[in-house]
Amino acid sequence: MSNNKEYVLCGGTFFTLLLRARKQRFAARRNADGDRDGLSDQDVFEGLIKVAFPNFVAPTGNSFKTYTSNYKACKLSSNEYLQFGNSELIANFNDIVVGPYEPALQRMSSFIEDYIAAEDYANWLVNALLELIECDAGTDGGLFYIEGSQPYDKKHLLQVSEVDLASFLLGIWHYIVTQRTDNKIGAKTYEEWHNKPDSPRAKRNFISDIGRNKSKQINVSIMHYEQETDEDTEGNQEEMAMLASVDGVIPEITGDPNDLWIALPKKMFVEKEEFTEYLKNAKEKYDKIKTLLYSDAPRKFYDFYVCNNISQKIYLKKYTYRTKIISNATAETLKECSNFILISGTGGLGKSMMMRHLLLDSISTYEEGSQLPVFIPLKDYADTYENLSDYVYEKFESLCGDGDAAKYEDLLRTGRFLLLFDGLDEIKSDYRKKFEHDLEIFADKYSENMFVISSRPTGSFISFHRFTVLDLCPFTKDQATELIEKLDFRPDEPNIKKQFLEELQSKLFITHREFTENPLLLTIMLMTYEQFADIPSKMHVFYREAYVAMSQKHDASKGAFKRALKTGLTADQFADYLAEFCARTYRDEKFEFTDILFDKYFNDMHLTKKGTSGVTAQDFRDDLVENMCLMYYESGKYHFTHRSFQEYFCAWYFSKQKDKNLEAIGKFFENKRYRQVTDKTFSMLYDMIPDKVDEYIFEPFLENLFDECEKEEGYRTFLRKMYPVLYYDTGEAGDESENVPESFLYDFIIKKEHICAYYTGDGLPDDEEFLTKEWVYLDEEYNDPDIDTDGLIEVGEIPYEYKCEYGEPAVVGWNYEIEVDHIFSHPSMYEGLIDILENREFPLKQEYDQVRDYLEELRSKKETVGDDLFDLFQ
Repeated sequence: MSNNKEYVLCGGTFFTLLLRARKQRFAARRNADGDRDGLSDQDVFEGLIKVAFPNFVAPTGNSFKTYTSNYKACKLSSNEYLQFGNSELIANFNDIVVGPYEPALQRMSSFIEDYIAAEDYANWLVNALLELIECDAGTDGGLFYIEGSQPYDKKHLLQVSEVDLASFLLGIWHYIVTQRTDNKIGAKTYEEWHNKPDSPRAKRNFISDIGRNKSKQINVSIMHYEQETDEDTEGNQEEMAMLASVDGVIPEITGDPNDLWIALPKKMFVEKEEFTEYLKNAKEKYDKIKTLLYSDAPRKFYDFYVCNNISQKIYLKKYTYRTKIISNATAETLKECSNFILISGTGGLGKSMMMRHLLLDSISTYEEGSQLPVFIPLKDYADTYENLSDYVYEKFESLCGDGDAAKYEDLLRTGRFLLLFDGLDEIKSDYRKKFEHDLEIFADKYSENMFVISSRPTGSFISFHRFTVLDLCPFTKDQATELIEKLDFRPDEPNIKKQFLEELQSKLFITHREFTENPLLLTIMLMTYEQFADIPSKMHVFYREAYVAMSQKHDASKGAFKRALKTGLTADQFADYLAEFCARTYRDEKFEFTDILFDKYFNDMHLTKKGTSGVTAQDFRDDLVENMCLMYYESGKYHFTHRSFQEYFCAWYFSKQKDKNLEAIGKFFENKRYRQVTDKTFSMLYDMIPDKVDEYIFEPFLENLFDECEKEEGYRTFLRKMYPVLYYDTGEAGDESENVPESFLYDFIIKKEHICAYYTGDGLPDDEEFLTKEWVYLDEEYNDPDIDTDGLIEVGEIPYEYKCEYGEPAVVGWNYEIEVDHIFSHPSMYEGLIDILENREFPLKQEYDQVRDYLEELRSKKETVGDDLFDLFQ
């Protein structure tokens, strides 16, 4: 973006950009004939004012045209008609935005529908406004309500990757109306954006390139928000009445009491006899849970659970999505999206809790004939199982009553299961490919069942092609507040939680979003707040302070007291033992332990073999569970309270190793690439010792990479190693192409240095040879409950019945793949394509050159200047 420019955000500059995104106007002749298009500057301005002041009435005559022109040019701030200085009106607008919010959002949505060509200009408009805000130093302390009644400060606003257009524009307009009442401050910006007129009455043309200098791609959804009318309410009542109907005909109810049985759905009266024992056992197992705060005894799940929202991206056109938000999700609401769901969320966000909620909710609403929920933790999956069906059966059978397990095959075949696969990312990487293969066969055979998988983001879910990926949303401010209010923390000192809640609502939610939006980290924040009354911004510092807090308490109801450890170690000594234990188990991808496995890892540790402290595995294990609350015991195994603790202590252990060993640590992360893209271990290690990682991991890694490239074919070798297959798309493709390098360390470097190459299919061949998928829209009149006719569908999935009735739909999007080695191995066949790939302007060629420059920067850091002792300490 244009960081070197000095722009000012105000009502006039905002209005100017809105006019650039205005809908197509009628020709002048049509306006002259009296056929007004309702899109004049003053029409748009009136609509914008009504978003803030819905009772506004524009003055008659030409005066409002003059006021509009002067406001746009930043020559006028307010007057008796433009009441932008009326504190009462401003306060009313502010109360609605920070309070109920929906009325203001609905007005902005209507404004967009009436005046803005959203599908054509939404991305440009959002980028232009973000650039305008970035270049305005006066907005540094501002708060922008671009997502419900939750403000973003400028830093986080500029980091957004997805926005809803109506919410975004409302947040900017609210900021202007409430905090930028002086409109004249934008006059210089308005002048810079327009050419100087040749004559006094000549039209001024907009000449700025604002919004065209994209540093990253932002997905803009265009949603329409309508206010419910009386007719809508009547319609809802009719729909409720139809629940009692057969084929849409509502039966007449007479005085006979049996008519009530006929009029209402029979399943409402079915006794829940089927699988009663299984449902009872499943509920007993999962209805209570131990957590970081409640580690001494399990608590009722719903006593403290707060349900995250879930979001679904619905493709509209290239780089433009509509985001559907699912609140209070259940299996039934997820089924409206697809029968195959993959819920993606970062560590600690609540994926397993969501899966547990889906299970318990399905149990509580279960009726005979509906789908039977089965919770299937994937951390236990191994290649010893002949197939996935055997593994699922094991989890189902362990909770079954007499005779229930014998019905397993029939239940699968008739689609009677809701299969909840929890923790795809917890499958050991050696078994991952087998699981994906087994899942494909299993899902093909039993496709009538509902499949829900949870996972941390793993770079790409391409192999799960039939699954709709939904994102588990971070907590909203209201959800974060609700969680803290539910937690039974220090009832003897209620002021601690009260004070934390006040700070959470006033500033912490905004200043520490990385923590406050994450349920696990938010809970740790509360625990550390008592002792430190401050929250660090760095993740590894946060976990360090969390450990200190946890080492001094073991119960939410007790204060900060030191408890004697069975091992006899101090907190610092105990951390040394834990760090080595975590590093060893992390290396082997072990997250739960039997007594025998735990003892094996403990006895293999260097600290244990030294034998100076007399610490036993039993004492160490008891301290982890009973005193430090970093592990818990369940179903015969010991589990980390959360894997993030294992990741932190592993990173800390690696950070203490000798410099000469860091290159080997880097190779470990590189060779375990699949596992490491899903956690924060290496990221925390880098934050702990950035200079050492630069010198002893990144520099030798890049030297080896480019030495190999120079010995062979340079840039071509680089592509073969890092990007062996290039993915791209054209038109409106349902699968957005993503090119992730084959190297974990390389991927970390280019993201850290912000030199990732982004490219579209522009200029690349659309030959059938490289084509992998084609996408179409189905006719909106086609009715199939299993197909979303509003979205894109792959050509191979078009129903046969559709083709018979409507014919073949037009293809609107294409996905392509280029195998780099094949291209370079046949230069005469692909001369033109090779010229494109090797052009200095091609994004991957630019990335290649920039990474080489970065290597030179690393080398230059080691060069000392001068003979003075302190010249060595740069």
